[in-house]
Amino acid sequence: MEPTKVEKIDITPDKSIYHKIGEANYSISDAVAELVDNSIDAANEEGVEVYVILDKRGEKIIIEDNGRGMNKESAAKSLVLAHSKKHDALGEFGLGLKSACSSLGARFTISTTEFQSSDRFILSYDKAEFLKSENWNDYPMEIVQAPLELHGTTIEITKLRIKLYDALVTRLKDDLSKRYGPYILHNNVVIKVGLGKNSAKACAPIEPQLVEKTRTEFKHTLSNGREIHGWYGLLMVGSQKQSGFSLFRRNRLIKSAEKLGYSYHPSVMHIAGEINLDPIPVTHNKREFIWESGEFKEFIEKFWGDQTEIFLGRRVKGKIDEIKKMAIDKSNAEKSEEMPQQKRETIKDKLLQALNRLDEFKELYFPDLKQAKRSKDGQSAELETRDKNLKVAREETPDDVNQVNDQRVPKKTQPKKAKFIMVGGKKFRFDFFLENLGNDTIDKETIITEDQIIEVYINIGFKGYLLVKDTEFYTNFHIAEAIAEIYVKESKLNAEKIFSLRNSLLYEVASVNMEEEEFKQVERQERELLRITQKKKEMETRKEMGSL
Repeated sequence: MEPTKVEKIDITPDKSIYHKIGEANYSISDAVAELVDNSIDAANEEGVEVYVILDKRGEKIIIEDNGRGMNKESAAKSLVLAHSKKHDALGEFGLGLKSACSSLGARFTISTTEFQSSDRFILSYDKAEFLKSENWNDYPMEIVQAPLELHGTTIEITKLRIKLYDALVTRLKDDLSKRYGPYILHNNVVIKVGLGKNSAKACAPIEPQLVEKTRTEFKHTLSNGREIHGWYGLLMVGSQKQSGFSLFRRNRLIKSAEKLGYSYHPSVMHIAGEINLDPIPVTHNKREFIWESGEFKEFIEKFWGDQTEIFLGRRVKGKIDEIKKMAIDKSNAEKSEEMPQQKRETIKDKLLQALNRLDEFKELYFPDLKQAKRSKDGQSAELETRDKNLKVAREETPDDVNQVNDQRVPKKTQPKKAKFIMVGGKKFRFDFFLENLGNDTIDKETIITEDQIIEVYINIGFKGYLLVKDTEFYTNFHIAEAIAEIYVKESKLNAEKIFSLRNSLLYEVASVNMEEEEFKQVERQERELLRITQKKKEMETRKEMGSL
C-alpha cells in the first residue's frame, strides 16, 4: 500500500461571506438588538446609555453608546468573523455585529474610543469595495484624536436594505422595552429610540398586570449545578398574544409569549411569567434556544413538565400542570362571573314555569292526581281541569324578609322574592351557584340544608366545563338533572327515571324560551306596524295640509 500523501490547502473564507451572513433572516428588531447587546456588554460600573437613531433624512441607522469603548486590539478584531473573547455575555459568538449590520445595509462604519483614551478608531465596511479587494490582511483602520471625556462606540449603517418610517420608532421602542426590561430595571441601562438624538424617547420595562397574589417565584438547579429561575402568575386580562412566558438568557429576551409546556387554549390565556434559562445554549443569532440540548431536556423532565414533542409522546408532569390549573380556575371563575344576577333569576323563573307545566312532576308531588286521571268516575274530569292550577314551583316572599332579630322593619316597595319547589310534601327554597368545588371529576353537587333550602352547585372546576361555549344551556342541564334526582329520590323511583324527567324539563324550558321569543317577535311586529301606520297618517296629514 502506497504511503498517504498530505497537502496543505487554503481555507480562507470567500469574501462574499460578509454578504451571506447578512442574509440570516434577521428582522429589523433582531438586528438592532444584536448591536444593543454589544453596547450593554460594554457598560461601565455606572451603566450605559444607548441611542438607536433612525435618520430618515440621512437614510441611515445609528447605534451609539457611552460604554467602555474598544482599544486598538479590540477594534481591529471587531470585523473578524467569529472572533469573541466574551464569556457569559450577550455578544458571545463574534458574529452579531457583522451579520446584523450587513442585514440592515451594505455599508457600515464603526467608531470607538476606549474609556480614558483620546484615540478614536474608525473602521468602515462597504460590500462593493470589499468584494474588489485582494485579501483580508491589509484592512484599513483610521485613528483620530478625540476629547478625553468622550468614550463609547458608534455604529452608522448606510446604503440601507430597509425602508425607514415613523411607526418603526414605536415598534422598535416596544420591542427593545420587552427584550431588555430586566437590564433597564436592575442594571442601570438606558435605551432611547427616535428619529434624532434630541427627540429620542427612553424605553420602559413593560410590566404585566397580574391578579393580586398570583405572582410566584421559582428556581430549579440542574445536575451540573447551574440554576434556572423565574416567576409565573395570572394576567388580570387574558390575552392570546400576551399569554405565555418571556424566556431570557443573561437578562436578554430571547423568546416572548412562549407557550412553554402547553398549547394555547382560551382556558389558559391568563398564564404569564418570565424564565431565565441561562444554562440553556442558544443559536448563534440568539433568536432560538437549542431545545434539543441536554440541559433543556433535563429542565423539562425533572421540573417543568410536558413538551411531549421533545419527549416523543411521553407526557411529563411538572410545574406547568400547577400553573395551568391556576389559569383554568381563573378562566372558569370568569365564566361564572359572566352570568349576572338578572340572568340567574331569569333561568330560575323559566325553570319554575317549566316545572309547573309538566304533569310528570305534578303527579310525583300530588300522587292522587295520577290516580284520579286513571279513574273512570266523574271526579277525574274535575281534577284534570284543576291540575293546571296545581303548582310544584312558585315564587314567594320569604317569611323572614321583613324581620330582623324578631323586630319588624318597614316593608320595601318591592320586596325580594325567592324561588320554592315542592318536593316530598315539603316546600324547599331553591337556588343555584356556579363555583369551583376543588374537584375536577364531579360536574355538580346538590345540598339540602337544615333550613330546607335546595342549593345546586355547578362545578366550574369540572374538566368538561372547559368545553362549554353555551353557559346558559350547561347551567339549565345540570339544574334540571339535580331537580330530577331529588324528585326520584323522594318518590323512591328507579334511578333511570332521572334521565326522562331531566329531558322533559329541559324540553319544556326550551318551549318556554321559544314562546317568549315568539311573543317578543309578535310585539316587535306590532310595534313596527304601529310605526308604519303612524308614519302613513303623518304623511297623509302633511299632504292634506299642503293642499289647503
